[in-house]
Amino acid sequence: MIKIAYERLEILFKMAEEEFSLHPLRSHRYVEMARNIAQKYNLKMPSYWRCRYCKGCKRFLKPGLNSKVRLNQQAVTVKCLECGEVSTMPYVKEQKSKRRKKIEPRTFQEGTHE
Repeated sequence: MIKIAYERLEILFKMAEEEFSLHPLRSHRYVEMARNIAQKYNLKMPSYWRCRYCKGCKRFLKPGLNSKVRLNQQAVTVKCLECGEVSTMPYVKEQKSKRRKKIEPRTFQEGTHE
């Protein structure tokens, strides 16, 4: 049953994304339905969809149309242009992996010359 619920979440969010340009109210309704399914089955919303709706007004966010996305040193900031809600998502893991990729080749090269 949980697998079916996750599939339904995927379908609803994809439909919301496709319908936003023609029928924004319909896409907001799809997000509302997806949230209701997640609450009913006590599911965690997948991370790639969690940032696509506003936590304040519960509407679908389309970057550039009804939301602004900004990057700063530590986080991605998404501002809903309908209610003004601002959400931040840190990207520390990505920064750490980038630093590691810079350091690892040097440590292996230094170890082979000794």
